[in-house]
Amino acid sequence: MTLHPHQTYVIEEFAEDYLNHRLARRDLLHRVLMITGSVPLTASVLFALGCGDSDEEAKAPAATQVPVATPTLAAGTPAGVSETDPAIDAKAVAFSGPASEIKAYLARPKANGTYPAILIFHENAGLLPHFKDVARRFAKENFVGLAIDLVSRMGGTTDDAAKNMQALRAPMDDFVADSQAALNYLKTQSFVKASALGVTGFCFGGGMALQMAGKSTDIKASVPYYGFTTPELTEQLAKSAPPILYLVGDQDNLSRTLPDLEAKVKVGGRTFESKVYPGAAHAFFNDASPRYNTDAAVDAWPKTLAWFRKYLT
Repeated sequence: MTLHPHQTYVIEEFAEDYLNHRLARRDLLHRVLMITGSVPLTASVLFALGCGDSDEEAKAPAATQVPVATPTLAAGTPAGVSETDPAIDAKAVAFSGPASEIKAYLARPKANGTYPAILIFHENAGLLPHFKDVARRFAKENFVGLAIDLVSRMGGTTDDAAKNMQALRAPMDDFVADSQAALNYLKTQSFVKASALGVTGFCFGGGMALQMAGKSTDIKASVPYYGFTTPELTEQLAKSAPPILYLVGDQDNLSRTLPDLEAKVKVGGRTFESKVYPGAAHAFFNDASPRYNTDAAVDAWPKTLAWFRKYLT
């Protein structure tokens, strides 16, 4: 099996967590095996990343991961929104995809009207509660939020995050096709302004927000949070991308590839802005993660809303 670039990137993130004592070795092996599907390939990839048995850092015990509670924040910042909030309607939905039923979570303003819609992409562990909450946050701000479950072809996200990661073995074209089906579903909803569709995503989902920006003409704006790209996708984005706002922490490896991505997309005449947050690591927006960074998340959320309000007209 040959790993595609997105799989390699995710495995590198796991290796970094392991070497920084945020992930136990058995969890590292389990997660990587779910992606590679091969014990020999898992061993060789991790050895190349400095995670072999003889590595002194690898022998250190992993730190206990404690979920970080969402703080109470002022209006307009990324405070959680309850599923029973009287201003919104939120529920699980399903619709036809090219290879299976696609599961998703839909949140919209309760008031009658037609609203811009945001397709939301989850991290590599599947459609966990945090990403459903992000959909509700958009609904509270007068957007329709649809958080797609990209594990749908395997039956949908389960409680086993490592098992969910098996979905990453799929070709990128499968994810793109399922995401386009989600956009098509949004366009059929009476409360959605079909000409005003945006995408956002986080980690693996940030990469998907870039993929769809480059490959779907339905997308009018994209806000990837720490998203991975490839040379081929960067070339595509330089040719036809909608306005992109890229958000990343300076402790994230992706911050080192951002200048090249931004320069090449701008040379192509596309609108591209970015913000690099000092002291913030990968997954800084996820308030269920030990990496959550309050200052970065509180700044990023209003910027995200402003970007979509500007370009989804």
